[in-house]
Amino acid sequence: MTPEIFIKRALNASLVVRTESIQSLWSGYGEVIRFSVEGSDIADSVVLKSIQFGKIQQHPRGWQSSFSHDRKVNSYKVEANWYQDWAACCSDNERIPKLLGFWHQEDETYLLLEDLDAAGFGRRCTSLNTEQVGVVINWLASFHARFLQTKRNNDWPQGLWPRGTYWHLATRPDEWQSMAEGELKGCAESIDKSLDQARYQTLVHGDAKLANFCFSGDLAEVAAVDFQYVGRGIGVQDLAYFLGSCFSESELTEHLDYLLELYFSELSRCILATGESPDTAETVANEWSRLFPIAWADFHRFILGWSPTHKKNTEFSCKITEQALSQLRRS
Repeated sequence: MTPEIFIKRALNASLVVRTESIQSLWSGYGEVIRFSVEGSDIADSVVLKSIQFGKIQQHPRGWQSSFSHDRKVNSYKVEANWYQDWAACCSDNERIPKLLGFWHQEDETYLLLEDLDAAGFGRRCTSLNTEQVGVVINWLASFHARFLQTKRNNDWPQGLWPRGTYWHLATRPDEWQSMAEGELKGCAESIDKSLDQARYQTLVHGDAKLANFCFSGDLAEVAAVDFQYVGRGIGVQDLAYFLGSCFSESELTEHLDYLLELYFSELSRCILATGESPDTAETVANEWSRLFPIAWADFHRFILGWSPTHKKNTEFSCKITEQALSQLRRS
């Protein structure tokens, strides 16, 4: 089925016209396309995520394999499940695009989504300062509070990643094998276990980089996209990854304590707003605060295996990772 026919049927439209290719999907698995729509009561403009995963694609850094291909295919299935089964749980405080249609056949999938640009979220940012970043930190805190659970609730999340984030250890054996021998490589399982055994768990976005947030013109509101790696985890996994995508090494060195305080203050407020007790809010904040260096080291482990010369392999990142290793030595 062509995208135009699918969109016409999904929206009961009289005319659908492709207007813009927004971006290609990572490793050549398809593209994100904007279409204009006429004759529909639902939307005048929509975004289609068109996914083709019938064969192993060429990875930009040479990591193509059947294992990585299967991970990527599963990620798109997870994203479809997210939008169909879980996204409706989100409120305006965790703004995401609405799902307008879904189609799957053999090796092709269409996700038809609300056009966030048309909804007032047309601004993209490559950097934010400490005053501007609060709107994303608030989004993350609200998202994590909404899906908060305890570890003993083992019947979730259905259809999502049992462990969220695209870099978690079980899905990255090749990258771990490629790491230079050392303490971090040897402690990879301990780091992973520390995150997995946290008492309080939630859903994490799993790829919460700055590029996956869409802003209103005045930066007062934000919406998130790209839920391929949403699954169970702890909130500071998203937070650590987001901060690393947003700030320079010097900015993190100067402002990390403030940024952590900002997140945990909003997280506690959001947890209380769900009806949980102050004791629960305090316990979650204390546990996740202790695990922040562990979460940071977990991503640093991935970077050192995937691309050790990457710009994210910084002295600051090494310092936080050393804090994590020191915690593990004492435990």
